[in-house]
Amino acid sequence: MCGIAGKSDWSNSGGETAKTVSLMCESISRRGPDNQGVRSFDEITLGHRRLAIIDLSENANQPMSSADGRFHIVFNGEIYNFIEIKDELIKSGYTFHTNSDTEVILYAFEKYGDECFKMFNGMFALAIWDSKLRTLTFAKDRFGKKPLYYFFDKNNNVTFASEIKALKQDSSIPFEVSYEALNCFLAIGYILSPMTIYKDIYKLEAAHYMKISDSGKSVSKVRYWDYSDSFRIKNKDSEEDTCSHTLHLLEESVKRRMISDVPVGAFLSGGVDSTSIVALMKKFHKGELHTFSVGFNQESYNELPDADRAAKVIGTNHHGLICDIKDELEFINNAVDVFDEPFADNSLIPMIEVSKLASEYVTVVLSGDGADEIFAGYITYKADKYYNYAKPIPDSLKKFIIGFSENSKNKKKLNWQYRQKQFLNGTLHSPEQAHYLWRQFFSPEERVNILGEKYKDLVYDTDPYFIFKKYYYKCVDLEPLDRNLYVDGMTWLTDDILVKVDRTTMFSSIEARCPYLDPKLVDYAASIPCDRKMKGLKLKYILKKALKDVVPEFVINKKKSGFNSPVGTWIGANGNDEFKTFNKFVYDRKFN
Repeated sequence: MCGIAGKSDWSNSGGETAKTVSLMCESISRRGPDNQGVRSFDEITLGHRRLAIIDLSENANQPMSSADGRFHIVFNGEIYNFIEIKDELIKSGYTFHTNSDTEVILYAFEKYGDECFKMFNGMFALAIWDSKLRTLTFAKDRFGKKPLYYFFDKNNNVTFASEIKALKQDSSIPFEVSYEALNCFLAIGYILSPMTIYKDIYKLEAAHYMKISDSGKSVSKVRYWDYSDSFRIKNKDSEEDTCSHTLHLLEESVKRRMISDVPVGAFLSGGVDSTSIVALMKKFHKGELHTFSVGFNQESYNELPDADRAAKVIGTNHHGLICDIKDELEFINNAVDVFDEPFADNSLIPMIEVSKLASEYVTVVLSGDGADEIFAGYITYKADKYYNYAKPIPDSLKKFIIGFSENSKNKKKLNWQYRQKQFLNGTLHSPEQAHYLWRQFFSPEERVNILGEKYKDLVYDTDPYFIFKKYYYKCVDLEPLDRNLYVDGMTWLTDDILVKVDRTTMFSSIEARCPYLDPKLVDYAASIPCDRKMKGLKLKYILKKALKDVVPEFVINKKKSGFNSPVGTWIGANGNDEFKTFNKFVYDRKFN
């Protein structure tokens, strides 16, 4: 797990490129506190910050070059099947000088070209310079767990990095706010790829590689894996065989993600997803297993008792902490330093705190992220099923109930009035738009009020729902649940959940691994018939059945509870001073 950066100088002017890349790397030192490397190759300068996980020797430092000096790489992430790929390369005559996965990627690219990205089981963002063909290749993993931002100037020079804060070290880049991206943020609380909050700065999309050649004049981008294809061939296994194979794939995934030359622990909330990971880790882990959780003083938000109970049954050395309002308001004000652009998932607050706690004991943590998206664990999937029953209710009655719900003062987590309002509002629209609206923050009308009347056309013309519609169009042949799982995987999972996990853990210089997003498990989960992933209104039916002998019964039967912070309660309970502090975070920084 690391940070990468780089910049081209197609004119080979020998200017300040190396200095700029050095400053870029220094700005993301938290991503890799163990080593910094910056090297220039012809027209390209590559930079790297290393968090040493596999092969702790200096030989595994980056940038790394092939033996013949043709290929040069900077890489952020982990390839969990690198040993198997390495064995095949050795049979083909390749010689290795490190035990790192970086060297395996380098020679896999040399042998297989762009096809190698399909072979990798892991998380990655990388840049490879081919000094013979003068071609720069970027690539990201299937769900985009690792970030890569880039900018092209008027001379076709490209600057790239793991975080936007690194790009800010390049004085040639203008940082003008994109109102299209701001519209997206206000609508759903995060910014969909490839947009960022700045015009002309983009994120490379998940499961894509991009090739830059001819001194930047030729740029091509290719999707090398399409998640929607995974849903199209349904397996015909019996329910028992489906449970058995699901558990087998999850066990293998956990085992792979425990490969490390540094201490490994896990996040543990006490829910099915994280508890299953910890229980399986316990089977393979030698010695003491550290687990970590966070809670709040507000009872309906606090999951510490559940985590403590699960930890005692499994037998881990568990560490928990309480996020307190007195500390968190100051933290919220500084959170923009972690994310670089607007991000409204309020679970970022406990995630940063629990990552900080974990960093005191381990360098790698496993998490249960991804299970809800691939096995249908969100309450929104229940709402999708209720949609057909509520659709015939007169719109006038729905609007009356929505108005009544908006006046509610209930401060409970996911309170009934809020869910009722979101659900009824969704049933005023198509099933696809209803699913999108379950998580909408501000309606188009509200966004016009926030941004101003002069942005009215922009608000409606660039509504993020159009991006969701694009994904829905790609999977019109799938069943409704599979369509929603696919769209959530391409949007919510990629641009919210995994962004949060990466930024918050890397802020404390630890690596997070997500066993539920193993490619083999993801593909198999997609092939499971919908009525087994969600049986009636039972969320994650097949997963829970597969785990019945792995996790305690009280965990299986636990009511679903999202990982959120009581921000509304904090602000509402502490008056105008705290509200002004929160506003300072949102507005005063102005994202620059």
